[in-house]
This record gives sequence, structure tokens and C-alpha cells, in this order.
Amino acid sequence: MIPNPDETNRRYLTLHLRASRRKARTAAVAETLSLLSGLDVIAASGGPLADQPGVAWITVAEPHLDAAIGRLRNIGYVDSIDLVLPTAEHSTHDSARMRWKGREIVLRRVYEVPDESLRARAPDRRTFLLECGDGVVRPIQGYRGGRGAFERRALPVEDARLLVNLAALDGPLLDPFAGAGGIIVEARERELETASVDIDFSLRFGLAAISHRHVVGDARHLPFADASFGAIATEPPYHPQTLEVLVRAVGEMARVMRRGGRIAMLVAARQADASRDAARRAKLALEHDFEIDRKGTAVTCLCWRR
Repeated sequence: MIPNPDETNRRYLTLHLRASRRKARTAAVAETLSLLSGLDVIAASGGPLADQPGVAWITVAEPHLDAAIGRLRNIGYVDSIDLVLPTAEHSTHDSARMRWKGREIVLRRVYEVPDESLRARAPDRRTFLLECGDGVVRPIQGYRGGRGAFERRALPVEDARLLVNLAALDGPLLDPFAGAGGIIVEARERELETASVDIDFSLRFGLAAISHRHVVGDARHLPFADASFGAIATEPPYHPQTLEVLVRAVGEMARVMRRGGRIAMLVAARQADASRDAARRAKLALEHDFEIDRKGTAVTCLCWRR
């Protein structure tokens, strides 16, 4: 039974998922709970607006409500959040009034991402320093990565934030397949110390400008000591030829991860089984495993704890 928010010391928050990720409710809830870790937050099985698509719910202990709302500015898969209040606490004119569970409530908007603020952070709006084919380093507006077997397109902002929020209970954060640097950008937005690795030599200037520390290197042989990082978030290349690289990289990620740290990855759906097997061999504990349809591309989000 869903408790009435005015009868307990918990408050309901109604999450409205981004239009592009409305089917990824499991991912959105997992991201929200991770972002609000330590604030006594629980997923709820139902709530107001249950008849609408792309809606999910959490409850938070009332003493932590303000702190929870303050952390939400870095969320990826949710674009707005409403606080559920009994009508007796309604004091603003811009809240939606409705009936839920046989009683009157209001939904007060407590968080919303302006479309333009997210759009401004998109890969096609950023400038990236790239060493071009003629050896000249140029600022490239809207660089989105290459299409070769060991390259990948730049991550959308919402996916980069998802991975950072699932992984980062603590820093520093490593992206061993850094590409165009979207994950590093979002990790720095959360004021995390960052390190990036990519085998592509031409990306070194752009990634060095974004990350606190960048290394040209192979994710199968990470140039870091054991237990160097508190979080790893990454999206390896999806090409079938890169599967062996991905499998070996999982073991290396486990090696450089601190005890209690998390690894969050987006992989092609066809890479998921091999990734799970590699993580089991590395003695990583699986925390999240869900599929995401990203504009027709089937991907799997995997998150482990060391």
C-alpha cells in the first residue's frame, strides 16, 4: 500500500522522464536513487499521474528533502520533478491540483531543466581540440567522434549524466574510453576529479583540455596503480571487432577500482553477455542491468560494485 505523504515523515516526488527516454523508467529511477545516495530515498511502485507515460516516483525522508532537491540539477534521464503535497500545505498558485488515492493533493514543481541549458551542453554545441589529418590541431565545433571500429559517436548529455550518476558515489572518476569527453564534462559538472584514457592519439589535446588528467593509452593496460579510482563511467566502442578489447578492459577497470567503488558502462546489447562474464571473473558485484532503446540502438547499461 502506498502511504499518504501527509501521514508519514516521507515525501513523494514525481519524476517526469525526458521524452527521448520515456521507456527507460528503470534506468531513471536507478539514476535518481544513486544521485541521492545517503538521503534516505526509496523507489515507489506508484503515485500521481500513473496514467501518463514516462512517469516514476520516489519517496524521501522529510528532513532530507531540501538536500535531495539541491542535488537534482545534475540528473540525466529526468527533466522535471514535482513534490506531492496535501492541499493543506498548498501555498503557491503555480501547483497542479488533483485527486489521488481518494484525496486532494497538489503537485508543486521543484525541479526543471530548461531545454536550452541542456542543449547548450550537447556534443554538437561544444568545441573540441582535434589533431586533424594534416597534423594541425584545430578547434572543431560540434565534434561527435569517428565511425571506425575503435571509435564511437559522442554520448548525448543525458546518457553521460546517467553513467556518472550511477557510478560516482565518490571520486576520482575515470573514463577509459573517453572519446569526445562527454562523460568527463558531466563528471566535472559534479565537481569530481577526473582522469581520461583513449587510444586515439588525435584526441589528446581535446581531452587534456577537458580532463584533470589525460593519458593516451589502451584500456586493456591502464597506466594506473591498483585501487586508484572511486568511480568509472564509460561507453566502449560498439563495433564487433572491439569485443576482445572490452572484455580485457573490464578486468583492468576492476583492478584500478577501489573497494566499494562503482563501474557504470553502456554497451551494445550484443556485448552484454561477454561483459557480464568478464565482470564475474573479476569478482565484481552486479548492481544494475537494464536495456535502453536509444533512438533505435539497443544498448545495455551495466553497473557493478567492487
